[in-house]
Amino acid sequence: MITWLDKFKAWFKNSLTILWARIQYVGGVLAAGIIAAFSGYDFTQLTSMTLKDAFKMLCAVAIAGVMTEIARRRTL
Repeated sequence: MITWLDKFKAWFKNSLTILWARIQYVGGVLAAGIIAAFSGYDFTQLTSMTLKDAFKMLCAVAIAGVMTEIARRRTL
């Protein structure tokens, strides 16, 4: 009997890397849509980030990179 968990894992070919890539893809599309919807297409506010906001962005990118590397190494 195939459970829903087996179907879910088969959709990602039992690969944590593919799962993580799809999570990043969906998150990126949603984030871009939210930014475009609520910014009024005025993207100058994104270039004038404070030091604290820039540090948060850098941390988010670094954490995503570390998680991607961990996922890649687990599925080799």
